[in-house]
Amino acid sequence: MNIYREKLLDHYNNPRNYGTLVDADAKIKLENISCGDSIEMQVRLKDGKLKDVKFQGEGCAVAIASASILTEYAKGKKLADILEIDLDKLQELLGIQLTLSRIKCANLSLETLKKGITKELDHK
Repeated sequence: MNIYREKLLDHYNNPRNYGTLVDADAKIKLENISCGDSIEMQVRLKDGKLKDVKFQGEGCAVAIASASILTEYAKGKKLADILEIDLDKLQELLGIQLTLSRIKCANLSLETLKKGITKELDHK
C-alpha cells in the first residue's frame, strides 16, 4: 500500500473537521445522486478568510477523505484562493490521480465548499 492510499484511508477513517459548526455563516448540502454520496459544509467567514469549516456526510472513502483533506487545507485561507482551487489542485492535495468514476466523488466536497462560501458572500 502506498503512502497516498494510507493518507486517504486515514482521512476516511478519522476525518478531520467532521461535525457541526455552531453559529455557521452558511450551510450547504450537495449530493451525488449517481453514487449516493452527500456532503454538507458549514462555514464561518471573517475578514475575507475561511475562519472555520466543518462537514458532515456519507459516502465512499474518496468522498469523505476528500472533504477531510480539503477542509484542513482551506481553513484560514483567503476566500479568493479557495474559490480558485480546481480539480488539479484537489488531486494534488489527495496525492492520487482519480479515475473518471471517482472524480465526482472527490469534487463533491470542493463544489460544496465553494457554494457555501459564495452563498454567504452573495448575502453580504
